[in-house]
Amino acid sequence: MLFSSLRQSLATLMVAVLVSACGGSGGSSAPAPAGGITVTPGDGTATITWSMAPGVKYWLFYAPNKTITTTDWINVPGSRAVLDVTSPYVVTGLANGFTYYFTVNGRNGDGPGGPGSPTVAIVPRPAGETWKAGTTLGSNTIRSITYGTAADLTGYYFAVGDAGSTYRSKDGITWSGLPAAASTDMRAALYALGKFIVVGANGSIRYGTDMSNWTTATSNTTETLNAVASNGALAVAVGNNGTLRTSSDGITWANGTVPTTKNLYGVAYSGSGVWMAVGADGTLMTSTDATNWTLVASGTTADLNAVAVQAFTSYTFVAAGNGGTILTSTDNGVTWVSQASGSSANLLGISTATNQVLVTGVGGTVLTSASGTSAWTTRTTGTTADLHAAISGFSQYVAVGQNGTNINSQ
Repeated sequence: MLFSSLRQSLATLMVAVLVSACGGSGGSSAPAPAGGITVTPGDGTATITWSMAPGVKYWLFYAPNKTITTTDWINVPGSRAVLDVTSPYVVTGLANGFTYYFTVNGRNGDGPGGPGSPTVAIVPRPAGETWKAGTTLGSNTIRSITYGTAADLTGYYFAVGDAGSTYRSKDGITWSGLPAAASTDMRAALYALGKFIVVGANGSIRYGTDMSNWTTATSNTTETLNAVASNGALAVAVGNNGTLRTSSDGITWANGTVPTTKNLYGVAYSGSGVWMAVGADGTLMTSTDATNWTLVASGTTADLNAVAVQAFTSYTFVAAGNGGTILTSTDNGVTWVSQASGSSANLLGISTATNQVLVTGVGGTVLTSASGTSAWTTRTTGTTADLHAAISGFSQYVAVGQNGTNINSQ
């Protein structure tokens, strides 16, 4: 914290020196942007747009304090100045739920800054409120999405689905197709243990580092594998008829024994050291070593299709399933509480972030809650396609589903 504060103070001081150095030689002040500025809130971000005049250099000033001005900004706590910006400009690193104030002024050449635009206030908020359609990912249903670093040392979103269809994207918006990961339907994808791992129909497990060249792993099962998760040292895949497989490298997989023959549809790991698997007829089971599993009473007979963990001040497991079922546990899966989701849709996927839990489902359903235990809100997505999975990160959500549907929210 001390280093961060010192670095920010030095940055502010350097900008102040530059402001003083640009006090009037070689240019003149310019009018504020015509029509003022527009500031659009995002997830920890703000996008500032304005009409740029030819030859004018613009500076942006902002702070979590309404007293900020272009002439006295350095005395305002938390203020920042950004030099030579162009429209649109995206500010990142903002705190959701807090009000920020923005103003822009201009100068000709290296002249002094002119008057600032009228201050605009916004409150950043988590993504997931509004959605827009992205590029359709083919015609096959896409069932899973993950993010990882490929062999070229570039980070990619990676999506996989029926008929082994695979796609990748650097930003979650522009996608490109890849050679099929398999000839069968793939149900889940994960980046773990230094590689991309996909699992699916007929016990298929394949792995690779570049999302184009895949090697088949021996799973010793023909049961469909529906989900896969990792704690960084071990990967666990679960599937139909109580199938469970574990691997420490993603290549060699060992048979696991569980106290159920129900279909297992989801698996997750908590930083508290607990594995959780969910499945048909309300099946819930926990383990601390992925070897010895214990059935837990869920209080529901609905199929549970997904489970995830939100880590904030503590760990909260969230399970979602048919008929709008949402269950939460704050004691490592020992006891579960049913939540009022406000939906009767079958829920298929969960994505967690520190400030929000997002659930996707059939008919374009998206629900959000700050903690999983707080109130759930139904979001409008603009699609009626079944949404099988979503992922959060980089101030956005990306959701995928039926017939190659791909939507995003920022």
